Amino acid sequence: MRRRTPFLLMLAALLGLLVTGLQAQVVVYELSFSNTGQNVNYSFLKGGYLVVDENASSFSSVVVLNDPVTFQPYYTTGLLSGSYMTMLEEGSNNEVAVIYSMSGGSGDSADNIAFQVIGDTDNDTSVGGGASLPIAKKLKGFLLASAAESGTTSTTGNSTFTYGFAGSSKATAKFQSGLTKDANNNRMDAATTVTYLTEVLTERGIGPEPTPTPSPSPSPSPTPAG
Repeated sequence: MRRRTPFLLMLAALLGLLVTGLQAQVVVYELSFSNTGQNVNYSFLKGGYLVVDENASSFSSVVVLNDPVTFQPYYTTGLLSGSYMTMLEEGSNNEVAVIYSMSGGSGDSADNIAFQVIGDTDNDTSVGGGASLPIAKKLKGFLLASAAESGTTSTTGNSTFTYGFAGSSKATAKFQSGLTKDANNNRMDAATTVTYLTEVLTERGIGPEPTPTPSPSPSPSPTPAG
């Protein structure tokens, strides 16, 4: 009778590698911004992190902003989210990664916001969890955002006025090996990784979004409606 043990062991090992590969699904990038072009009231973007979910072809984020009243940094998890994809560059065998989103909202989620970064993928890179993935180590692109001003200033001087803003930034996303391996070694999904990153920022003295406070009245103040 032929012994099948070596084959069964090899099959079990291959299945184990497959499961491990599926578990290692998130890639963390550190995000940085620098203003470019014409802008108005647009100096609040500081940086943050992107979390790419390879299996879902999507990304989420933790973005650090400056509070317009206190000028203290804080993080928000609702500003950027969208799609992740790879594509072949025409005329070559280069595979390119693209992270992009376009959305509208209110408050810190600007009325209009578009974000896109692009980068060449490298050979398989260790991402923790016993797996390697072909990822982009660095992606570059732009973020454009705008929101209309709102509110009024009363004749008594009380103000609920909020400044509008409009501008654009160069955006860079750099692969963070340590944070990526932390997430995958601990079998975190994308949502858990975002929570983990907020804890990392909290340890650095950057807390969650503060309770909104009215902006100072602009000078000259808006003319009250007659």
